[in-house]
Amino acid sequence: MKHFEFSVPPLPHYILSGEDTYIPNQAHPNRRNIDVFDLIVVTKGELFIGEEEGLEWELGPDHMLILRPDKYHYALKPCVTETHFYWVHFQTKGTWQELDDHEGDTLSPFNFPIPPFHQSDLFRISLPRTSTLTNKVDFFEKLQKLILLSKQPSLTARWQEQTLFQELLVQLHGEQKPRVHSSVIQVAEKAAHYLQQNFQKSITNEKLSEELNFHPVYITRCMKQVYGCTPQEYVKKYRIEQAKIYLLNSDISIGEISERVGFSTIQFFTRSFSQQMHITPLKFRQQYR
Repeated sequence: MKHFEFSVPPLPHYILSGEDTYIPNQAHPNRRNIDVFDLIVVTKGELFIGEEEGLEWELGPDHMLILRPDKYHYALKPCVTETHFYWVHFQTKGTWQELDDHEGDTLSPFNFPIPPFHQSDLFRISLPRTSTLTNKVDFFEKLQKLILLSKQPSLTARWQEQTLFQELLVQLHGEQKPRVHSSVIQVAEKAAHYLQQNFQKSITNEKLSEELNFHPVYITRCMKQVYGCTPQEYVKKYRIEQAKIYLLNSDISIGEISERVGFSTIQFFTRSFSQQMHITPLKFRQQYR
């Protein structure tokens, strides 16, 4: 199984929605590179859709599918029986990628391009490529409300469309089975919280193990599953994020910033910063100040 993963913010945004009923021998149109994600949800009958690279789907009642914005998709064959479905077009101005489910275990915001200004709230949301809806009644009601809102010309309706669409995304996100066990997530989040609260101090794996009461090897495994990096890699990246705040918002010297954010030497700080940001701390300050 596959899923889409989006960096947030910005959130994927709603563009347009509707519903169609196909009679037997009618087929979904063939389209190429339409530049929007196409969410399709069948309520009755069957829809037969393919996408380049040999992907094929037979969508029955309560099945959903998201087609890529940058691929050719086409009808595998016409509908056999009367088929009703909803469609929603959406897009994002942020980064996104399509992954196999086993690739979706890293939730770290650091894996996406980091803007020059600090964004500690950068995170990921994932949406299933295809799924069978578990709470279909509520989902269909939201889709019907979206269609009704599109017929209202008010600015308030446009705002409500986006809000309702975000509720749909939350519900779709919840349709997926967790790819990481909750106990692993809890350990990783506790470790991340401790590292953020103590990033200015010298933190060893042994100290982290003592604080969390777990073996350091297990903590590292949990951190890599959830955040895609070891505890030491995580705290180094977090320190650099804190250093960026000082560089952009103060006149404190590079050496003092290095000390304040927990680096042992200015040389190690400069080397680490340059590796992550592809620019030295001094040039970063000169460029964005």
